[in-house]
Amino acid sequence: MRLKKKLSWDYNNNIKRLYMKSKKLHSLSRVKVNLYLHIIGKRADGYHNLDSLVAFPEIGDEILVSPSNDINLKITGKSKKELNKKENLILKATKLLKNRTMGADIHLKKNTPISAGLGGGSSNAAVTLKLLSKLWKVPLPPINELVLLGADIPVCMDWRLQRMQGIGEKNSFVVSPDSLWIVLLNNGDRVPTSTVFQGISQNEFTGLVNIPRLNEKSILIKFLKSTGNDLEKAAIKMYPVIKNLIDSFQTTSGCLISRMSGSGSTCFGLYEKKVEAENAKKHLLYKFPNAWIKVAKIFS
Repeated sequence: MRLKKKLSWDYNNNIKRLYMKSKKLHSLSRVKVNLYLHIIGKRADGYHNLDSLVAFPEIGDEILVSPSNDINLKITGKSKKELNKKENLILKATKLLKNRTMGADIHLKKNTPISAGLGGGSSNAAVTLKLLSKLWKVPLPPINELVLLGADIPVCMDWRLQRMQGIGEKNSFVVSPDSLWIVLLNNGDRVPTSTVFQGISQNEFTGLVNIPRLNEKSILIKFLKSTGNDLEKAAIKMYPVIKNLIDSFQTTSGCLISRMSGSGSTCFGLYEKKVEAENAKKHLLYKFPNAWIKVAKIFS
């Protein structure tokens, strides 16, 4: 009888191990690019109300999750030493998922620079939540819980073009034109978001704008040229190289517009054709040989 029970226990555990090994989910964790970023005002709680058009080009980190008995996070990639595993948003995000019956091994391959104005940590948390929700078969947490964890997390839950307002909790989808090409450029400077926000004054707030129907490339570019990034001036004061990055895009053939994303220091240029974007990358890499430079479709 004992032998039969032992065989049954071994069989069930072997099946469980096989299931755990086979059940792996993988996803890109796309960067968040602020095509424009306006500050509406400062709230009593210290946060700023924003108005921004946000895109998610096919560039980012990679996240792999698989079943486990505990919650484990492994970080690889060039930036792994700069990340505090215990304070990582990924681990905090896992606590928002209720009624789970197992743990997970989470592998973050960090391909993108950190503190770069690309919403990397928020995107990582959002993708992890979606993968674990599928793996564990549990519902995603409500927006009010997501925004408390990180203001950018709600917008990172969907990669369509969005208008982001409030502190990040008010998001709406925007019709996008046929895809343009984007070149992202980061020279290695880590810009603390809180410091940049502290460096802006109220008279530098742009306020709300009316977004037209952006179903054509020419309409999008014309609209973006009427907007800006309210954080650029403060970021350039601290890191003058950012202006050099922005201006360098304008020396490349076919650049439609260039500016800084988020609180910096990553800057971007938009191009109509892939060949123009690839040529711009070569030009910028020659000028900034140690920079992180990527090319991708901006709407895909």
